[in-house]
Amino acid sequence: MTKDEKNTATKKLNPIPWIAGAVLVLGLAVVGGIYWNRIGEVEEVRFEGYQYISQNELQNKVEIPTGIHPDSLDMAGIIKEYEEIDYVQRVNIQMEPGGTMIVNVIERQPLALLADGRQRAYVDGDGVRLPQVLGKTPDVPILYGFNTQPMSDTLQSESFKIVSKFLQELKKRPASDATISEVAWDKNEGIIALTNENGVKLTLGKGEFDKKLRNWEAFYAEVVRQKGINSIESVDLRFQGQIVTREK
Repeated sequence: MTKDEKNTATKKLNPIPWIAGAVLVLGLAVVGGIYWNRIGEVEEVRFEGYQYISQNELQNKVEIPTGIHPDSLDMAGIIKEYEEIDYVQRVNIQMEPGGTMIVNVIERQPLALLADGRQRAYVDGDGVRLPQVLGKTPDVPILYGFNTQPMSDTLQSESFKIVSKFLQELKKRPASDATISEVAWDKNEGIIALTNENGVKLTLGKGEFDKKLRNWEAFYAEVVRQKGINSIESVDLRFQGQIVTREK
């Protein structure tokens, strides 16, 4: 390759002009956004990301006037008001050129359905109690051992933190999740679960739930499917390297 050819190849591979161009475009976008917030006006408000909350609830919670400059709005105050709604975890607000304000809602996701006598309430991974919403029935296990009231308080006990870790691990494992319908907390045995088929008792203790659920999946695939779940009364997964079962 000649010297001229090497120089030509180097020029073709040089990424600096592309990086500079990208930085310039990004800078123009930022400046344009700031400029729009100063001279533009809110023409409409659009809500995104909501499932358990209705649009009417969002609209009625905060009245955002149209025909006003975004910089004139107390965005922090607006976000704080939205986050007072039960299912709202956080809110992001952005303006689009043309006057559309987008309110993007990140909702709390139910992890289990708390059962306390006849009372019911959902709970998320942070221990926040959530009301049942008409027409919305998330597929989550029923959880016993915790109060459904008061709704305004967050479950913060060490026992709930253990249960939350288990439920979050269960949610990540579709094979295990599909077999378990009810979960309870016992101060001595830790997590106790019931299978949705035949109500087999699973004892999982107070930790290492990833390993225990893997063991349960292996046991289910190798033993339950051969013998049938009707022949099994309980499965204890607490012990290192072994599974203790009781058959009917």
